[in-house]
Amino acid sequence: MARAALVTGTVLSLAVTSAWAWSADLTQGPAAPLHLGRNLVSDYAQLADAPAGNGRALFAVVAAIHAACLLVASWRRQRRGGA
Repeated sequence: MARAALVTGTVLSLAVTSAWAWSADLTQGPAAPLHLGRNLVSDYAQLADAPAGNGRALFAVVAAIHAACLLVASWRRQRRGGA
């Protein structure tokens, strides 16, 4: 149950992230080049911000997608009378 929900969440998250990055690229132009290797926290923040320019919003959207998939999977399991 949980595995299928997580796989579904991952696929939906990839689709949303790529659509978001594509639309951001159309409106804002190409992203600035990444300069990695200096600071681990800064590098992670740059990578998280890269698809859409806002890493916190991207994290919130991905978390909401996964939470919704897990909620639907548990709801379906309970309706079927699963353990």
